[in-house]
Amino acid sequence: MKTRILALTAVVFLLSQAAFCGGSKERTETPNSAAAAEPIEVVFWNGFTASDGDVLRDIYDRFNQQNTKNISVTMDIMPWGNMLEKLAVSISTNTGPTLILLGVESISEYSASGGLLPLDDFWKWSGLDTSKFAQNVIDTFKYEGTTYGIPMQYSTHYLYWNKDLFVEAGLDPERPPETFSEFIDYARKLTNAEKEQYGFGFPAGNIYITNFLWSNGGDWLTEDLSQSAINSPEAVEVLTMLQNFATEGVTPLGMTGMDLDNLFYAGKVAMYMNGPWLINGCRTKGMNFGIGSIPAADNGFKQFPGTGVAFMVTSSATDEQKIAAYECIKNWLSKDVLKEWTLKNGFPAWSSEVLADAEVQNDPIQNVLGPLSKYGRLPFPGMPESGRIAADYLDPLFEQLMYGKITPQACAQKMEAGINAVLAGK
Repeated sequence: MKTRILALTAVVFLLSQAAFCGGSKERTETPNSAAAAEPIEVVFWNGFTASDGDVLRDIYDRFNQQNTKNISVTMDIMPWGNMLEKLAVSISTNTGPTLILLGVESISEYSASGGLLPLDDFWKWSGLDTSKFAQNVIDTFKYEGTTYGIPMQYSTHYLYWNKDLFVEAGLDPERPPETFSEFIDYARKLTNAEKEQYGFGFPAGNIYITNFLWSNGGDWLTEDLSQSAINSPEAVEVLTMLQNFATEGVTPLGMTGMDLDNLFYAGKVAMYMNGPWLINGCRTKGMNFGIGSIPAADNGFKQFPGTGVAFMVTSSATDEQKIAAYECIKNWLSKDVLKEWTLKNGFPAWSSEVLADAEVQNDPIQNVLGPLSKYGRLPFPGMPESGRIAADYLDPLFEQLMYGKITPQACAQKMEAGINAVLAGK
């Protein structure tokens, strides 16, 4: 460890000397001038294959042109699934990228296997003021107390609503439901069986339970993460509300996320929970829509599952490349870049500087979404078993609940048993 720290210190010194002396005639005439002129390449993988990738590429093209540290970012954009397949092989052969964007769900797998470098020293190295960034977002990308990711973007789920359908139902289109009681009332009023119109839509996944579960004071796990906490009155109350929606025809059943996107675009679903990636689709379809906070419990409390993507440095990186990657990340965390990403790509800001910016304040969507980031936290933090818990127990049981094959009480009991079985076997 001491050797690695000394090596990193030397790299920082050499980079700073290169920046200071790069233009001098004496340096260009040294025998090592050709080597000194070689840029430090940062191979950067990510899965932003849509228009967001174009914005990301523009940002780092500018970085390549403007940075004074002789750093060159080579970006490789590919579908997320393909990227993860390539990543596992490349890390095992020490040919991986320097810098990669990964979702929070990948941290436990790759950090535990040694595929990612710890980044605990980044914030001190960067000199950035962490008080300007949401602490819950920074803490999201840790595994067993060690930082493995520096946030790139972060969001929770939000409530979308069709303003035209609100007007037809006699509801104020500028005032979405704020509490569970209002939400239930609105969902029923917005349901119209004759028009095959649903008041609320959501896929049968555990993440949608979580949106209500936490706000209602329940949880999946005990505070020490040692066993299930789902078999509680707070959880049963939420499961009952969702099953009633199915029984009353308030929500469609058997829908995928894409199915519900299309139903919402078509005006067949009045309220819908989704992430910020739906914003551009709503705009493209010419929808008259609103977006804001998911309703809180009747006592006003709310908390939602947060998700995001972070910069991570793979174990293939040399000390020199790690410092170069740090420069790339620091550039991203500048106010101007974060603001550009928020305004062009629709992801809410998690920087107080950006939230306070006049343009962001004047954006009717970002002015609402940005402050909601503080309500986010991570379900099943640092638990590789979470995927198995969801696939084997939570999602199948939730589907049974929605089709009326199981009571809310029995659903909570079986979810508890399933979670505890996985935790006991890990």
